[in-house]
Amino acid sequence: MSKIILFFLLALLSLSSCHEKVDNVNSGLTLDAFSKLSNEKYKLNSHKIRRNIARIVDDDAMRVSIDRNVHKYYSGGNPFIWINRLGLYGRADTLLSIIRKADYYGIPTRMLRVDQIEEDLDRIRTLDIGEDEKDINLVMARLEYNLTRAYFRYAVGMRYGFVNPDYIYNRFEKYAVDSLTMRYRQLSDLKIERPDTFFYNDLVAKAFNDSVSQFLSTVDAKGELYTHLLDRLNSGALSSRERLKVLCNIERCRWRPKMLRGKADLNKYVEVNIPSFTLRAYCKDSVLFMRVGCGTVDTKTPLLSSHITRMDVNPQWILPKSIAKGIVGRIDYMHRMGMFVHDKKLGKLRPEEASYEKVINGEQYIIQAGGPKNSLGRIIFRFDNNFSVFLHDTSSPWLFQRTNRAVSHGCVRVEKPFEFAVFLLGGSDDTLIDKLRYSMTVELPTDNDSINRARKLKVDRRRMVNSVSVKPAVPLFITYYTIYFDSNSRLVDCPDVYGFDEALAEQLKPFI
Repeated sequence: MSKIILFFLLALLSLSSCHEKVDNVNSGLTLDAFSKLSNEKYKLNSHKIRRNIARIVDDDAMRVSIDRNVHKYYSGGNPFIWINRLGLYGRADTLLSIIRKADYYGIPTRMLRVDQIEEDLDRIRTLDIGEDEKDINLVMARLEYNLTRAYFRYAVGMRYGFVNPDYIYNRFEKYAVDSLTMRYRQLSDLKIERPDTFFYNDLVAKAFNDSVSQFLSTVDAKGELYTHLLDRLNSGALSSRERLKVLCNIERCRWRPKMLRGKADLNKYVEVNIPSFTLRAYCKDSVLFMRVGCGTVDTKTPLLSSHITRMDVNPQWILPKSIAKGIVGRIDYMHRMGMFVHDKKLGKLRPEEASYEKVINGEQYIIQAGGPKNSLGRIIFRFDNNFSVFLHDTSSPWLFQRTNRAVSHGCVRVEKPFEFAVFLLGGSDDTLIDKLRYSMTVELPTDNDSINRARKLKVDRRRMVNSVSVKPAVPLFITYYTIYFDSNSRLVDCPDVYGFDEALAEQLKPFI
């Protein structure tokens, strides 16, 4: 009973105390008082972040040309792309999920600093600021900079490749003009697309619109060769040398000529590949395959993109001065090969009237008449280019039996000239095709015969054709893949005949 009485006494005491007036120690509390609860280490300060980014830029030892646009973006005081006053935008995780898989495409995650980005993202989310960081602003600056750097590198590399072939190959081979002057031979005119200000601005805009994933899904190269190369890269059975060769060819697949801008696919085009000495003419689902001869190591066939616009039948060949000077005086040979002299003042002359001095001075030219003995063969396929090279037939068909067909002065000799002509015409005009066949097989008098009038040949002039336009013009690409398709569309390794792989690998070092 005494315990019950004690409980009620305590209860009454407590109730009475609730009505007593007690002073509130927090009644005069202001916002300044809360500052004592904050930790300077976790305060976000945009000015500190920008200063830290500037220091990171200055200290960055892994600079490549793409990074200049990253530096330009932040030096211009532009808004942060990946971080905000509350922490991080979700697009940072989106980008990270994409670049984690970059190795599959031959772009090393190390080059994108994926490990550092993952570590810093984890630090921000757990507020685990290490001993080496003064405060959170250094981590946020590093995260912002590295994400943008990785974004730019990945997008540019996938869309355009990392190097410009016209720059590399036009500084590949020196030649002496005189004892004091050295120049480089122009060996490439691919005219590929390169990233411009519009592309970088679009990159940033896509990020701010949270379209990173959608945008990066559109930049990858396409094509059967590219797909096969990626499969080989990820096969897990490559030596370091083999891997480097695959990476060089993957890079080439990403070079897109400007003439293809805005075109999803080509229904009809021609691709000559120098290392395999082959030509593949594509028309929808069919492929015309043939062997070709290309330039020697000393007279390399240039890389280029153009359009085949015309073919000339039984063309004359104006011998280059380098060849002509060695033929002057070989009278019997010049007669036998149907050659004559063109003098700027006197016109057409017999081989006996050739002058070495005039040939050297450009006052005379040695010309080979059209016909079966002509070095250009019976037909030549013309396209605009800066090298005076063409695709053409040959009077030496035996060369196509050789493995190494680096035999020309730069032009491309084709194994099946008539079939190629029919391909370019589309095979729709039977009358024109018949004229082509007749013109390419009929025996023609040489120009020496016309001078001497020594014999008469019956030629049906009504069935002759001299020049045919290719309408519409057919795109042509002269490429350099050291892994390419054979006649059965199987992927094979080809020799690096000009040494271009080595030059490209050197330029790719910062990216692989």
